[in-house]
Amino acid sequence: MKNVLARVFSVPRLPRAIRVAPALALALLLPGVAGAVGTRTFQLDTLEKLSGGELKGVAVGSDGVVRPGLSLGNTPLTDASTVFSALTLGDGSVLLGTSPSGKIMRVQGEQSTLYADTGALAVTSLVQGPGGSVYAATIPDGKIFKVTQGKADLYATLPGAGHVWALAVSKGSLFAAAGPDGRVFKVEAGNASSVYFKSDEPNLVSLVADSNGDLLAGSSGKGILYRISGPGRATVVQDFAGDEVKALAVSPKGAVYAIVNEYTEPPEPPRRSPVAGSRPPGPNGASRPRPGKGALYRIDGKGRVERLMRHDEFHYMSLALDDAGEPYVGTGNEGRVYTVDDAHAVTLVADTDERQIGALAIHGTSGFVAASDPPVHHRILGRGGNDALWISKALDCTLPARFGALSFQTTGGVEISTRSGNTQAPDGTWSGWTTVGQSGQRVASPGARFIQVRARLRDGRASLSGLTVPFVTENMRAVVTDVTAAPKGINLVREPVSTLPSTGGDTPKHDATVRLTWRVENPDSDALRYRVAFQRDGQTLWRDLLRNEETLTKTEYDWDTGALPEGKYRVRVEASDEFVNPPGDAQKHALVSEPFLVDNTPPVFRAVEVRGRRLTAQVQDGLGPVVRVELSVDGRSDFRPLGAKDGLFDSADESVDADVSSLVPAGPHIVTIRAFDAAGNAAMVEREVN
Repeated sequence: MKNVLARVFSVPRLPRAIRVAPALALALLLPGVAGAVGTRTFQLDTLEKLSGGELKGVAVGSDGVVRPGLSLGNTPLTDASTVFSALTLGDGSVLLGTSPSGKIMRVQGEQSTLYADTGALAVTSLVQGPGGSVYAATIPDGKIFKVTQGKADLYATLPGAGHVWALAVSKGSLFAAAGPDGRVFKVEAGNASSVYFKSDEPNLVSLVADSNGDLLAGSSGKGILYRISGPGRATVVQDFAGDEVKALAVSPKGAVYAIVNEYTEPPEPPRRSPVAGSRPPGPNGASRPRPGKGALYRIDGKGRVERLMRHDEFHYMSLALDDAGEPYVGTGNEGRVYTVDDAHAVTLVADTDERQIGALAIHGTSGFVAASDPPVHHRILGRGGNDALWISKALDCTLPARFGALSFQTTGGVEISTRSGNTQAPDGTWSGWTTVGQSGQRVASPGARFIQVRARLRDGRASLSGLTVPFVTENMRAVVTDVTAAPKGINLVREPVSTLPSTGGDTPKHDATVRLTWRVENPDSDALRYRVAFQRDGQTLWRDLLRNEETLTKTEYDWDTGALPEGKYRVRVEASDEFVNPPGDAQKHALVSEPFLVDNTPPVFRAVEVRGRRLTAQVQDGLGPVVRVELSVDGRSDFRPLGAKDGLFDSADESVDADVSSLVPAGPHIVTIRAFDAAGNAAMVEREVN
């Protein structure tokens, strides 16, 4: 029964409206076992909840399991800020195209050296062509370089192209996707390159050849994927709901994978001459990737398009297929690598310290991840390892808490430990790590507001799942901070109407219902029950407003005062958290309102006289004040306000002495005089005017 009654405290914390209702319902159904209510648990059982902290050499799946992931080396790159492209050579070394100086770096093992310098702003694509020659696409100025023996020689300049975004080799020929006119060029030496296909999009930013020799090109603008079967011959494979087809890959079985990004800001035209030292623009002109959404699609041999994965928190930057044709995606923010299988099961396989993944290659337990901000080449050393480490984010109990027995499932060698502290970011004031030997063992970390859980995965079979952290906070009292009582049908505060006297405005309507509202500070977000009582001025007895069986959980109540004697009253509102705490721990607090008037009797006209066009009247109210006197002619609904004789309507006895010649035309008429008190009660009399 304890597990049934324990409230779930998820990560991130659920909204109160979702969290309170189940606890309240259970407390009402099972009041005899309220002692179990109050225990909360962090349940770390999804990819989102498990990936908020530190991940080193571990993978986190959408099934809520932590497993061995990619173990990464770390080779910083000098003289660069961003990695745009990469190419693995036959000797296993990796070439990286960088910006802002257009340098090509070579990484072998853990060593990084300058391989070639194009003198351009950025090297956007690297491919190996016939005979093993390496070609490098650059921005700006539409230049393609041939890189041999560490030297970059200008190979071709594409006519009218400002940016070359991607290169591909098909049937022994080199092709380039470029902008700003959305063209694919067949590249020839010198100035002999020719337009192979022209789209209606501003930029073609991705390019790949399939096994048949057809070219697949993705655009930036409308996110269109083209299949180009020959010079000028192209069909649209898919018009995606996005702004760009950022990258393409073709599997050994012929399936086409495409990453598609959707941005929150409209594209800007590319800047042809960036300021020296600045980051080069992307195809949409942004110097830094804008916030966006990323999606991975697969198009099979029959043209069927299927979305495999989507993230609304960030866009995608890079795409690679492993030897089995499984896709891996590098993100534009967070510096992460994800993969997804045919069943749409998503796995975060690597989490770097850098901001974005510009390029990657996965070959079994080898390959690389090239990151930017700052630029680093991460060689894949294998899967997992003795230093594979998962640490949760700092889990916030919102109040100082005591921790219970940790629950989890593991396979292989896994070592679990915890630490706690009272700062959101762990620092030297936190406790040291203490080991939790097995599931069901109580956490030894001292009570605190925050707690972290750490898992070391010691071998390739290691896994962690089903992690829950129970805790309980000291019950905090909910405090009623304000109680207001107002007649339901009356607006007590009116904005002045510039064309009428201060007594003008909307006509008040009397309603015996008083709307009670109150505010509560509820530090631990407990489900609350409210009790309301009232007291007439001069009396000592508080009378319950609610019936015995009535349970009030809202912070408002409509009170029918029609059966009450006139007078001034107060209401007392009590907040109690008895539903979710044992009797000895339940807390309550009450606050009394300011006095307010209950008045259900209209005012009385004591004297009304009309002489010519001069009207005099005396109006009295039992409690007062009289707040308005007005006049209409011949039964019309447009009442006009009259002023108080003493200039203010502020008492229970008021007089009117007014010249109404501007309101009552010449000749005989019937005038109606109407008076209101503060509660909206109205009285009317009629007089004949000659």
